[in-house]
Amino acid sequence: MGTESTTDDLSRLQDRLETESVSFVDALNDDIATVIEDADHLQFDYFVGDVSDYGISSNDHAHFDLVHNDSSIHCVCFQYRLPQLEADLEDGMQVAIKGDLSYYEDGGSISVIVDDAVVVGAGVYQETYEQNRELLAEDGLLDPATKQSLPELPTKVGIATSADSDAREDAVTSIHGRYPDVDIVVHNTSVQGSEAMASMMEGISVLDDDATVDVIVLTRGGGSDKHLRVFNETPLCRVIHNASTPVVVGVGHEKDHTLADEVADRRVMTPTHVGEIVPEKAELEADTDALERRLDTASTKAITTTLDDYERRLDHTYESHVETIYATLVTDLTYAYEARIRERLSTLDSQLTNARETYDQQREHRKETEQHRRQRRRLLIGLALLGLLVVALVAYIILTL
Repeated sequence: MGTESTTDDLSRLQDRLETESVSFVDALNDDIATVIEDADHLQFDYFVGDVSDYGISSNDHAHFDLVHNDSSIHCVCFQYRLPQLEADLEDGMQVAIKGDLSYYEDGGSISVIVDDAVVVGAGVYQETYEQNRELLAEDGLLDPATKQSLPELPTKVGIATSADSDAREDAVTSIHGRYPDVDIVVHNTSVQGSEAMASMMEGISVLDDDATVDVIVLTRGGGSDKHLRVFNETPLCRVIHNASTPVVVGVGHEKDHTLADEVADRRVMTPTHVGEIVPEKAELEADTDALERRLDTASTKAITTTLDDYERRLDHTYESHVETIYATLVTDLTYAYEARIRERLSTLDSQLTNARETYDQQREHRKETEQHRRQRRRLLIGLALLGLLVVALVAYIILTL
């Protein structure tokens, strides 16, 4: 837009708004830049604070926030200056930054263009962080043994986060993207500012009191170190630890670690990773189908094996039973046979004895009869001889007469 056109537009706006005190944003930013960069009372040899969110941009410039108490200012160190700095900057260190204030007109933001950096000590908040961590460790809140196991398939998930935030949308989407049937209840919670800690503690407590909630998620999107400090406060950590419901914390990005992460029963990197607390429904269904097939196969195999085993056992039992019956019958038959033989032999022996006695009697009778016959024959012979003798005697008598 040309200068003449801008002047014409400004004139029309002055007439319409009935005031000459009208300015376009670019002109306002030019004026602000002039005021800031030329103000003597804003010129300092050093700006002191804690380094936060240090990183290197795609054009190799260093960007970080210089934080003190609840205030921060953005700092930029151009690539060519980095090798000349006295200190290698890291998050958490307290440094004195030498540089000039610069107003970025297009974005409407103030930065310090860094010329040099001097480490002056450990960061104030870093010391607080270490003290808090030590205190929590002494009280056992960082002990892995105290962590609760998450349910394999929660039916209802409670999320404590800002209701109108991208974090809420990302968390809900990631859960339902994996398992659409899971119920979700969102407790609107401040995650930044002076009321954040009390709000999050209340949100966790309310969800913990809901018996239908199987797991609680405390989450927010990434932010500067200053904005994430509330997640390092011990009261919030104690509420997380004392909850009877398992608590998952997902704060910021992969590089963002807080004490709430360490105290929680499980940490996820970002709200989009919250879905990891539920299984993939499709994968679960596939596993179920596979298990069903394996169960059918195993059941068929088990039934076949059992039937074969029963058949073998039945055959064995049948054979054993038959052998037992056969042995019993053989024993009974042998006993009966022997008894019958003994009985028969006894009978035969009796009969033989009787027959022998009869035979002996008959023989004795025959002997007596034979003896009687012999005696009779002798008698008859004697009689015959006697008769002959009588006849001879008679004849003799007769002849002699």
